[in-house]
Amino acid sequence: MDWEAHIKRWSRTAVRLLDIRQYCVGNGTVPDRYVAHTSFFVVTTHGEAKVSLSGTVYQTRSLHILHGGKDAELGFMPLGNDFACYLILYKADCESPEELESFHMSYAFTPYAMLPLQEKCQAMYRLWQQATPMDKLQAQSAFLPFVCEVMRQIRTSAMETGKPNLVTEAIHYIHEHYRESITAEELAGIYSCSASYLSRLFKNQIGVGPIEYLIHVRIHRSKQFLLKSEARIQEIASSVGYADVYYFSRLFKKHTGYSPLQYRQDNRQPVQNNPLRLLESSIVSKNLTPHNENENYYQLIREGDTSMYRFSRSKFGAMMLLCTTMLLSACQAGSDTGTPASQPASTDHATDNATVEMRMYKHLKGQTEIPVKPQRVVSLFHLGELMALEVKPVGASSFILKNPLLSDTSDIADVGVPPDAEKILSLEPDLIVTTGPFAEVVEGGYEALSRIAPTIVVEQYDDPVKDVEMFGDILGKQEEAQQWNEAFATKIAEYRKKISPFIGADDTFSILNVRSGAVFVYGDTNMGGNIIYKYLGLKPTDKVKTDVINGETWEISAEAIPDFIGDRLFLAVNEGAEEKMKEVEKLLRNSPAWKSGRIYNIDFNQ
Repeated sequence: MDWEAHIKRWSRTAVRLLDIRQYCVGNGTVPDRYVAHTSFFVVTTHGEAKVSLSGTVYQTRSLHILHGGKDAELGFMPLGNDFACYLILYKADCESPEELESFHMSYAFTPYAMLPLQEKCQAMYRLWQQATPMDKLQAQSAFLPFVCEVMRQIRTSAMETGKPNLVTEAIHYIHEHYRESITAEELAGIYSCSASYLSRLFKNQIGVGPIEYLIHVRIHRSKQFLLKSEARIQEIASSVGYADVYYFSRLFKKHTGYSPLQYRQDNRQPVQNNPLRLLESSIVSKNLTPHNENENYYQLIREGDTSMYRFSRSKFGAMMLLCTTMLLSACQAGSDTGTPASQPASTDHATDNATVEMRMYKHLKGQTEIPVKPQRVVSLFHLGELMALEVKPVGASSFILKNPLLSDTSDIADVGVPPDAEKILSLEPDLIVTTGPFAEVVEGGYEALSRIAPTIVVEQYDDPVKDVEMFGDILGKQEEAQQWNEAFATKIAEYRKKISPFIGADDTFSILNVRSGAVFVYGDTNMGGNIIYKYLGLKPTDKVKTDVINGETWEISAEAIPDFIGDRLFLAVNEGAEEKMKEVEKLLRNSPAWKSGRIYNIDFNQ
């Protein structure tokens, strides 16, 4: 089915909710057979059942959605006493029989995010049961958001391979529900993961945690209300999720430097006609310091090793630290491969489109026509990969510009975190490259970026070999990418040979970070883990492999530390974590790494 065409029909067709019914085995309301007289959705919310739709039998479990039209026959065979579902009947007023046929088609779909749809069904049903016209009107108004969420999830599933990006989905949920009370635990529960795991994904992919991002969305919305309306501060506070106007005012001043009234008086501007023209401030205030999980504690206060815990380093430790530093540099920039330093992209404006050679590029959002040899690139997540290919973009986000291991980043404009679309527009790019989450956090999303310049949404592989190869294709530098990857493979082989005399065949490795209020175990994506585990091929402990690399664990309790420690431990102790380290040290004393003296101090900042 052509989902883009189907969504387009929904966007231009008048639809009306006719009825919504809830069927439950418990109260005996589930019909054996139902013949539809109009279009409908069936949303199964609990239990299991075999549901037949126009002769096709679907085994449904928990949330499952079926759609059909006039004269379609439904059959229900519950497989337990807890089965329940909603039947939502609607009418579409179409201009032609061909368009009407689209709303009578039968299809089934298993959502990947259940709670947003279930919440909408519950609200719609509750309102529809009320007697007043206002409640019925509200139920009508809740129907289209339900359809929109169904179509969005179908479209995302059709366009993306594998599981949808959790951060992208959570960002979408925040934008829809920022007026409501949202906790990290509730947000994580929607996507069936832990709060610490979701926080880790957010910080790794957009530089701020989910609750920080929620706050910045609320502050940004309040700025819009302040500048574009005469609403009272109390009303604005309530509309962005804060019942306490005094708390809202303090938070607003903390993030902007102004009280709400001062901000309105000092920044009120005439209405702009440019559809791309955004408000002066982006979602995040200009003085926000973005960070990822490794930057969280040192962007504002420099933190490093605690001298009282500097364990002695063997020759192996020194060699491993050298390898890690050298290889991290190789991952982040091209200067260590023997290639010339990165050169700035042309400062001349892109040649007129009529003379620029273009090609189609397939990416996570479909296909986009891009320049064969882009000259003015804005990259919102990847930067080291471009510089490894001797390309200096004209703009990048604060998130990656703060990386201390990158070489010269002068002349690269900082577009902020979340990125400011107006700033990107001013750079006149001929190509924008972003990841899914960064595309969502820009005001207006992917569509706004696409109006500025050809925009492609790429995977976040966290793998220099795959990433450099991908950007070699995007930038028309396939040969340079091959040379870089060959040099990187040679470097890996050299370092493996250098460290092999110091490592036993069964030696296991762990990476531990002690902070003042928490302890973190790292897997194979950062804190040197990608170098240690992926490229040098060193063995993690079983617990690190199952719970961290293949699981969701990141933050652990102090009591669990011995379960994760192997024969060799890389330890980063943050400044201010001395008391916490005393607690950790007691638990480390019986570990293999402590007993053999194979604990290696590493610099958290690097």
